[in-house]
Amino acid sequence: MLRYNIILFFVFLLSLPYLLIKAISSKRFRYRFFDRINPEPIKQNDCILIHLASLGEAKAFLNIKNTIESIFKKKLLFSVTSNIGYDYLKSQGLEVFLVPLDFIFLYKKLFRHNLPHLAIFFETEIWPSYINYLRKYNVRVILINARMSDKSYKFYLRFKVFYEAISKFDIIIAKSQKDMEKFNKFNKNVKFCDNVKYALGKKTFDYDFLLTLKMDNKKNFVFASFHKQELEFLQKAINEVLSLGYRVIIAPRYMEDLPLFEKFLKGIAVEYSMLSKLSDIKDCVLVDRFGILEALYSISSMVFVGGSLSGKLKGHNPIEPAVYNNFVFCGRFMDSFAQEVEYLKNLGCLTQIDNINNLKEHILKIQNLRILSFDKKKEEIENCYKSLLLKLTQA
Repeated sequence: MLRYNIILFFVFLLSLPYLLIKAISSKRFRYRFFDRINPEPIKQNDCILIHLASLGEAKAFLNIKNTIESIFKKKLLFSVTSNIGYDYLKSQGLEVFLVPLDFIFLYKKLFRHNLPHLAIFFETEIWPSYINYLRKYNVRVILINARMSDKSYKFYLRFKVFYEAISKFDIIIAKSQKDMEKFNKFNKNVKFCDNVKYALGKKTFDYDFLLTLKMDNKKNFVFASFHKQELEFLQKAINEVLSLGYRVIIAPRYMEDLPLFEKFLKGIAVEYSMLSKLSDIKDCVLVDRFGILEALYSISSMVFVGGSLSGKLKGHNPIEPAVYNNFVFCGRFMDSFAQEVEYLKNLGCLTQIDNINNLKEHILKIQNLRILSFDKKKEEIENCYKSLLLKLTQA
């Protein structure tokens, strides 16, 4: 562990000039940057600490939040890696902090006065110093909805510090049988419950813009969580979808990229309305508000999931739009959601496309949207977690 921290420290020093330049040039990168290198000690004692990566993981965990609270009957405190995850959890009225860089001395500062009762890490969040510090002080640590790619499997086998970190989890609950087999190589207490992301239930929303978007009975097609690298794809896709009589709703992944999307739409001569100004609604709407994508899914009929059209990206969650009975499209780069993609393909409500020229053809083929219900799946997942975690409380 000392060697890991020393190596990490030298990597940090070598990267510091780049990090400072990045912090100056990127609003998203510099967001609460100094909180990561000089964390405030937590004030909560005897809480359940939940560590998540970003927005998608935060939303997924909230599917079983009530189950976790009912089992442990303690207050939840969240730590996250990304700013959008932080903002989302704050918007839900939850207590959250940005996790510091993975140095033991920073965790000493963070947990100077208080330690959690239990720490729950989510999916792929395996941070050796974080895990080792908590275990040193006899805090039980578990990993839930655990997944491991083939690439990560080889990496963890190669580096002892990660191998040992995984072995320290009191229990690992994998999201698939395949993931369970991989984790069994590192830890002998590995169990299986289905993917927490399938436990999503429908919500109701009362935003004023939803009434406006439904007023003319036009079908809505959402391009969701699109990155600036995917703008070239949008150029033809927007015109094709508009030609079929849909209203197009474009939601950038990051609000800081909004000016690029505006410039793009003006460049291809597409008239648009901002979501915040729908008094004169156009057939193309640009989303300029964070955290309302699920509400848009509730009034749309088709969704193209972004982050899936570039090899540098790994996709976003296709389950959310499917829950609201949207037909889902995505590109072929869905590495982080391969299991979810196959699941929805088998249900007949998702198609992956390699070429934009196929989008219009696929839309025309879809006659009837399937009405899906995840209620039974949600109940199965909650019962599985209750069974395994109750045993942990009794151990």
